[in-house]
Amino acid sequence: MVRPNGHEDSTQVSKIAETIIDAITPWYEGNRNSKASVDSNVMCAGLYITEFLAEAYPLTSQVYAADTQVKGASGAKAKAILADHDEKRKFTREGGRTSRKTIRHAEKLADVVNSAGARARINDLASFERHAVARLLQAWFVVRVRDDYFGRQKINAEIDPSWSIRAVVASLIAAGRERGGNTAGAIVQHLVGAKLQIRFPDEEINIESYTTADKQTGRAGDYQIGHTAIHVTMAPSIAVFQGRCADNIRQGFRPRVLVPKDQLGRAEVHAEDAGIANKVAIQSIEDFIGTNIEEVASFRQDHVRTELRRLLDLYNHRIETAEADLSLKVEIPEHL
Repeated sequence: MVRPNGHEDSTQVSKIAETIIDAITPWYEGNRNSKASVDSNVMCAGLYITEFLAEAYPLTSQVYAADTQVKGASGAKAKAILADHDEKRKFTREGGRTSRKTIRHAEKLADVVNSAGARARINDLASFERHAVARLLQAWFVVRVRDDYFGRQKINAEIDPSWSIRAVVASLIAAGRERGGNTAGAIVQHLVGAKLQIRFPDEEINIESYTTADKQTGRAGDYQIGHTAIHVTMAPSIAVFQGRCADNIRQGFRPRVLVPKDQLGRAEVHAEDAGIANKVAIQSIEDFIGTNIEEVASFRQDHVRTELRRLLDLYNHRIETAEADLSLKVEIPEHL
């Protein structure tokens, strides 16, 4: 990974990095297509070329090319570079390895960096200072990945209006788990919020980021309806029942814990162990959302389709309102 290994002149390093970024920016923006998106191969080329810059300048083909591909290009390599900048979401599986576009982008980018680097006198830097410049350039490309890849990649799950709503929710949870990280947790949190907005239109249903703790809001749970405190969790722990649910009971609330269907058994065991099994309701997220939406739709197929669309629209609105990561939005099928 690109890491400075000394105490560089930060002012000089920053100025050189800014000069090169000023040259890279029009090259990068020039690769936007008619839909204003940037191919991931462009981003991969940026991650790799900045990695090579840490070790060599100028960037000749002998440094970065291997036949018709970038040396070492792979999904694992791209993942490692991103992780080194604390970005751990799933990027492209191949990391540009199987596309000849990547090497062409790398060639053009190398020319830009070589030219701008010469103007900025990058050769005057010590090796560890060049490492620091490369690190800053690579961080710039990581931001591009966040904005132009993750920021535009919506949750893409199989959504069929002929399915039960329960099955649609299960499909969204599976898509969240596939993406990894906290994605599934954020999905279920906001799906539950959207469902509550539909079921209780006269109630003010709170909208906060998935990472906002109950104690920060002063509520008894993730959501509070009447005397019921609702807790939404992908992985129920004993602490949920011994802590939050037990507190709810002492304060006169009726706790309800929502978990994925495959976590029901685990949640029920924890409730028994906490000695509150008869005072806490445990329900699958799939059923909690699915049953209510179908009831609101009067169990009519045409109304179910309408309410499913409303659920997903409200979900996306909640993401836009509360989350910085807009890639949590769901891709809503045109036929819905």
